[in-house]
Amino acid sequence: MRISITGKICFILLIIFSLVLTSTTLNQAFRERELVLQLGAEHVSSLLQTYSNGLDLITNDHQPERLEQYQQSLMKQKYVLKTKWIQAQSSDKFGPVNNATLPADQQEKLSLQGQQIQQTISHNGQTKIVAIMPYYQPDSSDAGAKPVAAIRLEYSLDKQLDQVEQHILISAIMLSAIFSGVLLMTLSITRKHIVLRLQKLRQAIDDVADFDDVSTRLPIVHNDEIDQLNESFNQLMEHLSVTSSDNK
Repeated sequence: MRISITGKICFILLIIFSLVLTSTTLNQAFRERELVLQLGAEHVSSLLQTYSNGLDLITNDHQPERLEQYQQSLMKQKYVLKTKWIQAQSSDKFGPVNNATLPADQQEKLSLQGQQIQQTISHNGQTKIVAIMPYYQPDSSDAGAKPVAAIRLEYSLDKQLDQVEQHILISAIMLSAIFSGVLLMTLSITRKHIVLRLQKLRQAIDDVADFDDVSTRLPIVHNDEIDQLNESFNQLMEHLSVTSSDNK
């Protein structure tokens, strides 16, 4: 199967574009995802610190009934999926223990021992940050003090990651549009300056072979490789013309 020069150039450009598009898309996806995770983690840390400061005020005012209201206000924050007050023992400042405040898993139990946890979880197409921070008495100054409770916060990253996908799609479309323009321009230049000139050279050779027309001459304009072929063809025709005249 014969493949034209234009087809070969097009095939090479397609391979190059595919490699560039793939590497660019993967790099952009990685960088933007890492940025979303970093900003999300920073925002979660800020929310937890704000939550802790608000709890200090509730503790100092001895108003445990405000705890649930405060949690509800935090739930109104953008992208916050869930908040939980974790408490294993009853307290005068925070009220009695109930099923809603008991630690539900090993991580929550570890947080009550002073371990701070923050991790990113992806499950069923959803991505979120789960952070659990131990909470200490505001008046506690002992370095070995144990936390009286813990704060759990779940923060959704789905919206931000969807925006990342949209950015990547837009970038891919823009790159494809630019490549299409470059490809069309390249094919046009290739056809005009290479393919058509080679076709003229081939036609001239066919005329000589079929009709013994040694008067055919090709123009030399750009002095490039194809013009060098044309010049060689013209020299051959001059030689054949002289030889033909001598024979006559």
